[in-house]
Amino acid sequence: MLDQLKAWLKKKLEIKTPTGDEEQYNNDYFRELIQSQTHLIVQLEAKLAAYEAQQSNSILADIQQLFVIQTNKGIRKYGDSVRADNLTPVEWCQHALEEHADSMVYLMALKKSLEESEASGLETS
Repeated sequence: MLDQLKAWLKKKLEIKTPTGDEEQYNNDYFRELIQSQTHLIVQLEAKLAAYEAQQSNSILADIQQLFVIQTNKGIRKYGDSVRADNLTPVEWCQHALEEHADSMVYLMALKKSLEESEASGLETS
């Protein structure tokens, strides 16, 4: 991971591959740069781990795709994606309550359907 990050930094900073004494200078430079950006590295590692987990887990991939679809739907409907300043705190609470109410209706309908399936002897798993 560190070698990949160094290569990326070299490319971004347009640093040529060092020779001789320059090698130690660049290694020190990269070490200081990396240490000063530890929080960014941690975030990158977390994103990489999440991406790798998502790649091997179809449920996570489906959820990620759902977020993309919902974001696109929201942009088409409201002309913008969700931002903290879109609504007041009270409006955010109201919006969340309405979304959860809808969710409860969907879950109750699903529960009723599953109960009917179980009652008629069909397996649900």
